[in-house]
Amino acid sequence: MNLQRKILFVLIIGVFTCFLFSFSNRDHSSYNEITSSDTTKNAFYLELKGNVRQSKVSEKDESKALDSALITIYTGDIPFSETWTNKKGKCSFKLPLGKQFRIEVSKSGFVSKLFDVDTKVPSDKKDSYSFSFDIDIFEEIPKLDVSVLKKPIAKVSYNLILEQFAYDISYTSKINLELKKMYKNYYLLQKIESDSVAKADLKIKGSEK
Repeated sequence: MNLQRKILFVLIIGVFTCFLFSFSNRDHSSYNEITSSDTTKNAFYLELKGNVRQSKVSEKDESKALDSALITIYTGDIPFSETWTNKKGKCSFKLPLGKQFRIEVSKSGFVSKLFDVDTKVPSDKKDSYSFSFDIDIFEEIPKLDVSVLKKPIAKVSYNLILEQFAYDISYTSKINLELKKMYKNYYLLQKIESDSVAKADLKIKGSEK
């Protein structure tokens, strides 16, 4: 009897262990499914195609493509993913639908800019979408007040009338008034810097004579 009980006990333990192992694998598989469904591997997403440039130094100049600018995508305060611009200042990335994101464009020595993207769409409008954006960032300049850039410079969301993603026009109009003031000071400080450099060059040339 003792031997039979031992054999029965071993069999019960074996079956219980197999059950736990199977349950553990099933739970892990479920986690992977949840994780993958939260990425752009599914059929519904918003693809953002960006063109990032270095701001022109004066109103008469032209902006230049900015290579290796970092694009960081946040969900709340948590980084979701990141990518970089190529030599032509271009980048592209996909975002899952039904979420809110904050996009930060940055580069060492430059002032970062932010914009918000809301990928929520009506349940009957789930599809693959595309949206293009242009953004420029400028090098850090002493004495320039850039506090306005702590706020997003634009907001993108699904437009029910257009049935596609578009900028929030009312927000853009409001923030542009503040941005114009900042850029006016930016060009002024750039001119002062340029004039001081030109005067310094004249003094050097004069002393060489």
